[in-house]
Amino acid sequence: MHEFGVMLKSYLPDIEYTQRFIESFKKYAMESTPLYVVVPDQDVPAFAAVVGDTGEVLPESLWSDYLVDYRIHGNAAGYINQEIIKLAFAEKDLLRNYLCADSEAVFIRPFGFSDFMATESIPYTFVTEDHELQVDPIYFNRYGKSRTQSLLALRKYLELDPVPYATCHGFGVFSSLVLSSLREFMADQGLTYADLLEISPYEFSWYNFWLEKSQAIPRIAREPIFETIHMQHHHLSYALKGVGLQDLARGYVGVVVNSGHSREQGVLDFETEFSQTLAENLTYREITAAIIERALQRIPRVRKIFKV
Repeated sequence: MHEFGVMLKSYLPDIEYTQRFIESFKKYAMESTPLYVVVPDQDVPAFAAVVGDTGEVLPESLWSDYLVDYRIHGNAAGYINQEIIKLAFAEKDLLRNYLCADSEAVFIRPFGFSDFMATESIPYTFVTEDHELQVDPIYFNRYGKSRTQSLLALRKYLELDPVPYATCHGFGVFSSLVLSSLREFMADQGLTYADLLEISPYEFSWYNFWLEKSQAIPRIAREPIFETIHMQHHHLSYALKGVGLQDLARGYVGVVVNSGHSREQGVLDFETEFSQTLAENLTYREITAAIIERALQRIPRVRKIFKV
């Protein structure tokens, strides 16, 4: 069993994203890092062609005993099952510690073991308090409010103090020791992985909060090193500031553009021309309104020049 590797969960509609992920993985991996790609059984041949000898493609049916065919908290079964597989992956004894990756990500600078592992056997715990998202009214009203309520309910269930708390949205490193401890708790309580997500549908917070409670391994906290672009206006904000991959690489090992807002536009990235990014993110009405607003801002200057 390898000490550290990457587990990527994907499915056929995201195969283009996965291909981009694989290309960036091969480009920037400084060491021989094991990679496992888990997909629905029927998608295995297509992904095997994309992954090649870079990693190993595994079928979801390896975890079939845990998967569901119903919605949980409004989330489709496919979404819930990818959460379950991330938590249950450790049971196959392939990796002692694994980065849980999604196919929307791309590595943007060289990376290795030390980016994710604090010691030879203890991973970093990637957490944030999300202050920048809490003050974003668009994100908070659409996602943040319900997410906060769910995480507070989870902390109450685990008998943890409500605040302060820190967790991550994804791209955390899961320790098999922590997950083994969580399974013992599940057995004592008569819970399945699906039951956990009925309580709170956030697999990374289940991991982070259980580690906080159990102290199964030392909790060596670090800020996330993948930048997640949660919503359209976050991508646009970076574009307006002229932030490119070389800028992001000063602070992050990778970037994730949430496909929830980008799927209609194809595979978005930070190498797109500024004008194209604006066109992808703004409607004609919004662009016209911005032009008019810009013109109105200049009117006082015109009046001053001509003493109108």
